[in-house]
Amino acid sequence: MTTSDLSAAKIASDMGFAVRLALPSLVLDLIMPVVVFFVLRAYGVSTLLAIVAGGAFPLLNVARGWFLSHKLEPVGMIAITCIAFGTAASMISGSVLIALLKDFVLMGSFGLVFLASAIATERPMMFYILRQFIAGSDPVRLQWWEGLWQHRQFRTGLRRVTIVWGLGLLVEASVGTALACLLAPSEVVIISPIMAITVLVSLALWTRGYLLALRDQGAVSIA
Repeated sequence: MTTSDLSAAKIASDMGFAVRLALPSLVLDLIMPVVVFFVLRAYGVSTLLAIVAGGAFPLLNVARGWFLSHKLEPVGMIAITCIAFGTAASMISGSVLIALLKDFVLMGSFGLVFLASAIATERPMMFYILRQFIAGSDPVRLQWWEGLWQHRQFRTGLRRVTIVWGLGLLVEASVGTALACLLAPSEVVIISPIMAITVLVSLALWTRGYLLALRDQGAVSIA
C-alpha cells in the first residue's frame, strides 16, 4: 500500500471499515438514550430523570474509547464537559428544557471546535477523526493516511471537509435548540437522534464523495 493510493476501491473499503468502527458509537450515543427514556417513563420515572439517565450512555462511549486507545481525545473531553455541566445544571434547576438542550449545546460546541481547527491549527479536526475511523490502530493504514498529508490538495480538501462538518453541526444545534423550545420533551427525544443520524450520514456520504472527487481531479496521484 502506498501513500498515494487513494483509489475508489480503497476509499469504499475504508468507509466500510469506518462504519464498523462507528456502529457502537451510534448505538450508545443515539439509540440507547431513547430506549432508556421511554422504558423509564413507562415505569413512572420523571421526564427529567429519564433524560438525565440516558446521558449515561454517551459517557460510557467516551470511557469505551479511552479503554481501547488508552487516551482521551479532545472530542471526548468536550463531550464529558458538556454532559457533566448540562446534567448538573438540569438537576439543580429542575429544568427539562436544559436537560434537552445539553445535547444540542454539545453539537454546537463540536461545530465551533471544527471550524476553529480548520482555521487556527496545523491539521484540522477531521484529519484526526477520519484517521481514527479509516485507519484505526492498523500501522499500515496509519502510515498511508499520514503520508497523504504531504499533498497540498489533500490538506486543502480536509480543511474544507472540516469546515463543512462544522457548519453542519452548528445548523443541527440551532434547529435542535428551536425544536426543544417548541415541542414536547417526548417528541424532542425521538426527533433528536433521527436528526443526528440524518446529519451525520449526510455529511459522511458527502465526505466520501468529496474524497473520491479529489482522486478523480488528480489531487492525489494514484499508484
